[in-house]
Amino acid sequence: MLLTVTTPTADILGDASQPCQISEQDSQLLYGETFFVEESRGAYVYGYGAHDGYKGSIERDQLIKNAPPANAYVTTKSTHIYPAPDFKSRPTNIISFLSRLAITQDEEHGFTQLNDNQWVYTNHINTFDKDKDLASIAEIYLGTPYLYGGRSIWGIDCSGLIQNALLANGYEDIPRDARDQEDYFGKPVKKTDIKRNDIVYFKGHVGIMIDDKNILNATARHMTTLIEELDILVDAYDGITHITRVS
Repeated sequence: MLLTVTTPTADILGDASQPCQISEQDSQLLYGETFFVEESRGAYVYGYGAHDGYKGSIERDQLIKNAPPANAYVTTKSTHIYPAPDFKSRPTNIISFLSRLAITQDEEHGFTQLNDNQWVYTNHINTFDKDKDLASIAEIYLGTPYLYGGRSIWGIDCSGLIQNALLANGYEDIPRDARDQEDYFGKPVKKTDIKRNDIVYFKGHVGIMIDDKNILNATARHMTTLIEELDILVDAYDGITHITRVS
């Protein structure tokens, strides 16, 4: 059974057998993303995220059945959902960059109608396409707090940053964890040939180059998403394990 997230984020919990409020968060789904349910576990359902196959449990109340398929996504850091095409109306929700939406063709006063008759500001959304600059996408998260398992503008981890940048560029099925991403896509690159948009993996960490010397990464070392010199990370993580370039 395929369900859709209706909250700004939905935590995927790692304690699959007996999920509860204190279970560890391993990943997140964003508003409008989908989850395949394999079994019910009380107030939770167990299954996997449709876009990456990541398994775990989610609170049942954060998901709905029979939602229309998404055909657009949020392109700004965050945006509000409104009950009417009026900026003075009280928002019903706030959602992160890359949240997915099912929109209609109806527009009014600069807002676009959603399939559930709510509204979102038109300039904050777009349809999916490719060939965007990966580093520019990743830079949207600059200053975002580090959050283990996070994938939103309110908290993100290193591999979530890379996964989201690739998702926003039209690449589906990107693994969630850095160790699985490392050899999954792109072509290997030598450090001497490194340039903007190259993705650099370390032991348990990953970031994306913004030029040939500086790297953007979400790091628990500073509990934020920031740009650092690549050589600082080379020292901090005892070297580079892999560099890949999306082809």
